[in-house]
Amino acid sequence: MGLHREVFCYLRYIAGVLLISFLSGCAGLEPAQPPDTYIPSTHLFGVTRLAFNPSGEQIASGGFKGDVGIWSVPEGNAIRKFAKHVDEVRGLAWIDSTRLVSAGEEGSIIVTDTGSGVAVRKIESSQGLTSMAFLSQAELIAAGYENGTVRLFSYPMLKPVKQVVLDSGVIAMSADHAGSRLAVSTDDEQVQLFDQNLDRLALLDKPARTALELRFSPDDKTLVAGAWYQLFYWDLATGRVTSQETEHWGAVTSLDYHPQGDQLITLGRHTDANLRLVDSATGTVKRRLQGHRLCGAAVRISPDGRYVASGSDDESIRFYDLSKPYVPQRVGDSW
Repeated sequence: MGLHREVFCYLRYIAGVLLISFLSGCAGLEPAQPPDTYIPSTHLFGVTRLAFNPSGEQIASGGFKGDVGIWSVPEGNAIRKFAKHVDEVRGLAWIDSTRLVSAGEEGSIIVTDTGSGVAVRKIESSQGLTSMAFLSQAELIAAGYENGTVRLFSYPMLKPVKQVVLDSGVIAMSADHAGSRLAVSTDDEQVQLFDQNLDRLALLDKPARTALELRFSPDDKTLVAGAWYQLFYWDLATGRVTSQETEHWGAVTSLDYHPQGDQLITLGRHTDANLRLVDSATGTVKRRLQGHRLCGAAVRISPDGRYVASGSDDESIRFYDLSKPYVPQRVGDSW
């Protein structure tokens, strides 16, 4: 299964490059900032999730085969790696500087001591887990499933607290920075907002395409989603949605806000696997970062806003230093 996934993404990537090479003004081939740190061969068949720790000095990564890694920032040195899940890692969240919660597609949710790599708590839920979020204020872990179920588990005991069943499969979830609200997107293109008791606060305006990843703005007033070719923004006071076109030639599989809230980093998946730092108000591209060789999977900005970290099916993790002058290079000039 993993080999087929990698071959598929590679063929899609090559097809995309050939197509956009034929078209003028192709965004994927424009000069871009190369990575400052390149970590190869991090996870067999690719990286699936990334999460900076609270200080930004370490980053956790999840892999397609269920393993989890901890790396130093910005050096990229391997601190610890451990096999935790049977299937693809679908969720990663730091509870604090020494506790990491991870979730696998097979349904296991595990709290790990990152210093020792020892699992301090584990629960087996249901297969088809697609996403996870940590509601810090209520100390609850939320998990979404492809059958439409959303479940809450207590932290640190991981005891089931409550569940709701939605009309369609869960695609993505995100907790706000206050740790009290949960945003959920489903494969029927709905986006809903829940409180910490899983009572629905709002059914947001329906976007034109399925929301593939969700992130709250630093002030928790806006929710943004990546989708095919576009970004969608919701004003959470009204539930109204607006859209922005992107330079991506496929799905925006992952995105993250800069801590100041004025910029977003976006990562393409299928035909470009490129990264774009854009103005969150206008969509104007501020920096183009060199993309991966295979499908993009996850991107995050460090808590201090200095580093972008990205991972993909090419098995690499890359760090880009946003404090350095923007000196774009043509593809192939560096990594």
